[in-house]
Amino acid sequence: MKVTKLTALVLFAGFASSASAAILSFIDEDIAIPTNFIGVSVNLETGASNNIDEDGLAGGDVNFLFGGEWITNDADAAGTAPSWQPVRDGTENSDTIANLGLGAIIGPASDYSTGYGGSTDQITPTQFTSGEKGYIGFSMEVAGTSPVYGWMEVTLQDDNTPGVIHSWAYEDNGSPLAAGSLIPEPSHSMLIALGLVVTALRRRR
Repeated sequence: MKVTKLTALVLFAGFASSASAAILSFIDEDIAIPTNFIGVSVNLETGASNNIDEDGLAGGDVNFLFGGEWITNDADAAGTAPSWQPVRDGTENSDTIANLGLGAIIGPASDYSTGYGGSTDQITPTQFTSGEKGYIGFSMEVAGTSPVYGWMEVTLQDDNTPGVIHSWAYEDNGSPLAAGSLIPEPSHSMLIALGLVVTALRRRR
């Protein structure tokens, strides 16, 4: 079978379409992080939040406390396992949650812990700076596709003023995602397919 340029592009377009997925984004939510122990619990799939119940929020994924100095994945009192794991500096449940640079890739190669865990010293010289925006990467359990990867843009505070959860997004098919990006990273299989198309076009010449 001869592979023409048009045929190759159609084949690749069909593959890309079948392999494509959506990025679910919650932009400019600007949820305040209270300076108390209750903090605010957020369901990252729905955007729902709760800052009045110390037991958290049904279906909650993450809980920010004390302006953002403390962060925990124990946000759902009825949950039996955490649904959300942040990218950390290591794989222990108490390791500091990483402040990722814009464009940092979040995916299966990132460092996560397992089980319930929190971080109580998020604002350090090597991590978040009080009052400045930063990015938290995460892995999250979602029914049907698990895990998925995403990012949160936050401003954390350590001066007894509220922090802010600005925006977040995640790729719904489990592909890696760049911090701050609303465009998914190409999957390994898609890159292979593109390579095959390019090879076929070169042989045609």
